Amino acid sequence: MNNMTGKYLHCIIKGKIPEGRFKLEGLEGNAAYVINQGNLSCLVSDTSCDHYPLWREHITAHQRPIEEVMKHYDVLPFSFSNIANTEDQVKEKILKERKNEFEELFQKFKGRTEVGLKAFWPDMQIIFQEIAAKSPELQRLKKRVRLAFQQKIAAGELVGKLLEKRRKEEAQNIIRAISNLAEDFKEQQLIGENMILNAAFLIKKGRENEFARSVRIVAQSFPNTKLNCSGPFHLYNFVGLKISLS
Repeated sequence: MNNMTGKYLHCIIKGKIPEGRFKLEGLEGNAAYVINQGNLSCLVSDTSCDHYPLWREHITAHQRPIEEVMKHYDVLPFSFSNIANTEDQVKEKILKERKNEFEELFQKFKGRTEVGLKAFWPDMQIIFQEIAAKSPELQRLKKRVRLAFQQKIAAGELVGKLLEKRRKEEAQNIIRAISNLAEDFKEQQLIGENMILNAAFLIKKGRENEFARSVRIVAQSFPNTKLNCSGPFHLYNFVGLKISLS
């Protein structure tokens, strides 16, 4: 692609959107605008690239216009770095050919939004102490003044197993405690050794504050764990549209 001919795809919008309805920026500061076809629209921005690396500034530029549009319309977000070649391709291969698919997804996720929840152990030393206090085997190893090399390895492996067991159990207990407010959830990759939960929850719009209150109540049962609630977001983890135009 060259001379800004490509169309970076941000999201599908339900409805025909008036030209100039939004003043938005997409990737590389290029204007984001809509391409209409029937009763569906596609938010795009011009690009000369056929792929973008997963850098923070690119992710932000991908998400920011979607988050603005979703304040006013129902949207189906594309996953990161989906690019069509031309406007005609957007109309024919995406908005026309996948019309029924999009309409079904809009119906499925009508009145729904996504919120995020992350849980951390701020002080790992406290967690290690709690694990050791509940493990007679680890206590026996610690009482020995001089551990042989193999015993040190065994102690380290045991700590790792107990830590992972604690991480999984606590994460599932947190999910179970708030799952009554969510219609679905997806666990995501953990970042760092002190993160125990990184999840997205699908909830009804209007229940965001209720969800946040529930998280605060649940947090009281886990005094050594910090819970961070975020959102609402577009439905990236539950939709994440992709294209194949080959």
